[in-house]
Amino acid sequence: MNDTVIVNGRTLPWLFVQRGFKIPSFNFEISTEKVEGRSGSVFKRKGLNEYRFDLPLVVHNDFLSSGGVKNHDYILEELVKFFNYDEPVKLQLKSKKWYWNAYFEGPLEVNSKTENSINVVTVKVVLTDPYKYAIDGSKNTAISDQVSLVNSGTADTPILVEARALNNANYYMITKKDEDYFMIGDDDVNKELKDYSPSILSDESRTLSGWNKQSNINFTDNHTGGAVGGSFSQSSSKESFVLNTGSVSGSGWNGAMYKRQFSKQAQDFTTTVKIGVGQRKKGAIRFAQYVYDSDNRVIASIGYTNPNANQAIGRIIVTLFNQSGDQQVIYNYKNNPKLYKMDDFVIYIKLTRKGNVFTVKSWKYKEFPYPERKKAFDEDEKSFTDSGDFYKRPVVAASLYIAKNGNNNVMPLYIFGTYTRELLPKPVGARDMIIKKGDLISIDMANKNVLVNEEPMLSEKTFGSDFFTVDRGHTELIIYPTGIFDTTVKWQDRYL
Repeated sequence: MNDTVIVNGRTLPWLFVQRGFKIPSFNFEISTEKVEGRSGSVFKRKGLNEYRFDLPLVVHNDFLSSGGVKNHDYILEELVKFFNYDEPVKLQLKSKKWYWNAYFEGPLEVNSKTENSINVVTVKVVLTDPYKYAIDGSKNTAISDQVSLVNSGTADTPILVEARALNNANYYMITKKDEDYFMIGDDDVNKELKDYSPSILSDESRTLSGWNKQSNINFTDNHTGGAVGGSFSQSSSKESFVLNTGSVSGSGWNGAMYKRQFSKQAQDFTTTVKIGVGQRKKGAIRFAQYVYDSDNRVIASIGYTNPNANQAIGRIIVTLFNQSGDQQVIYNYKNNPKLYKMDDFVIYIKLTRKGNVFTVKSWKYKEFPYPERKKAFDEDEKSFTDSGDFYKRPVVAASLYIAKNGNNNVMPLYIFGTYTRELLPKPVGARDMIIKKGDLISIDMANKNVLVNEEPMLSEKTFGSDFFTVDRGHTELIIYPTGIFDTTVKWQDRYL
């Protein structure tokens, strides 16, 4: 039976692995040093370096092959699309239960005359990560803050830790015996523990209950705003708000706005909004979250716009409004060009005001489904100082807005949630309750990445702790503080 190759979950039905291909394994290299006057050499180290090998593939190209007879240009075009990635992807032989994380190098040399013949094409594979990984992963849940792992591979392997906070906490730590540990936060019991960032609005866009539809507005947003009067509806998944396009008519930017009060007034604050953008369908779209002061005047807008109905060239725009309604842009970040060809992605935008300093932070995920958002990209951060104290009014409410432009196509946009916290004065050296009840912590030991509620939090890693792997065989991990977290550990057996 001919073996086929699977790249990033895809196959080509007429492409097979040439018989006789030898799978490279156990790619250790021994480094030695010659010592003058001594026989032999001195051992220095044994290590796994990057590994490169040729993967010979056979193109079946006759009347009985899939797709029939194919010419040179068609074969080459399909091969380029199949192997052209800017990042490592899963490379699997269909007959095996493991995969490599591989890059691919050229050239791809295809016979100029391919019809009615068997063509051998050699693909150069580069393994910067020289291990094999089991297709099927494993997981186990901690019982009494202890979790057991069995790594059935032939090499140590990194783990993915997911912990849900059942109560507030100032730190999270997971340890491997007395050897290694990873921790975020501060476990100094001599410092008073207090919540210096209480929530004043947290909404996951599961229901419009509590949100008030707006029929008019008293400000002008020239960047991400427009007329109001339309309505939102819930997405088919019931996990986001979307614009009911049938409720909007007229030329220019027209949309829907819904407003909600905070649970209390706040001076210093931080607010985060997350949206999904579906670029597969080209179209124009505007989104904004507005923050209001105690006089019901807009003080800030956090927005995203894709102004061209025929291109995917979106950007994030954050502005401030003084008491007269004059608007000032403090953040204008155009999407990385790599995003232009993506079908969809999720955007997080965070605005923080502390004293007279505003900080905007944005990051994105390629994965739309919530559980798959593991590694942020296109991260950016910028600060603005309000030297004239024009934007210092206390805040009391927020609104959400989505707009379409006339009869132009509409790019799908989903509001996944908005979260606002008051920032209380924090004494020097005080412990902050960085983990709140309900928070989800994700620690990716392989990619050296930490998320709390999908926000990158590597800065909270405790000095002295580090990412670690688990050895072959059985390993016990312990979680601290006890009785606070519901922890699950996931891993994949890894092979040399």
